[in-house]
Amino acid sequence: MRRNGLILFVVGLAVFFFASSQRSGYQSVEGAFKTTFSKSERSKSDLADTGRWVGLGVAVVGLAIVFLPQRKG
Repeated sequence: MRRNGLILFVVGLAVFFFASSQRSGYQSVEGAFKTTFSKSERSKSDLADTGRWVGLGVAVVGLAIVFLPQRKG
């Protein structure tokens, strides 16, 4: 079970960092203009933001699986 938790933690962090790198392109002035005037760019920005939160949530669940005591029996 701990191995599964570590896998979830690593995958969650990977998704978080990948989505953060995608989201960073929209933090500039040019990115703000893109998201303001283009629906497709806005949806990409929203998807990257959602991916960050999902990745962070998966990483937290992985940590909980690793550190919370398991039931015996």
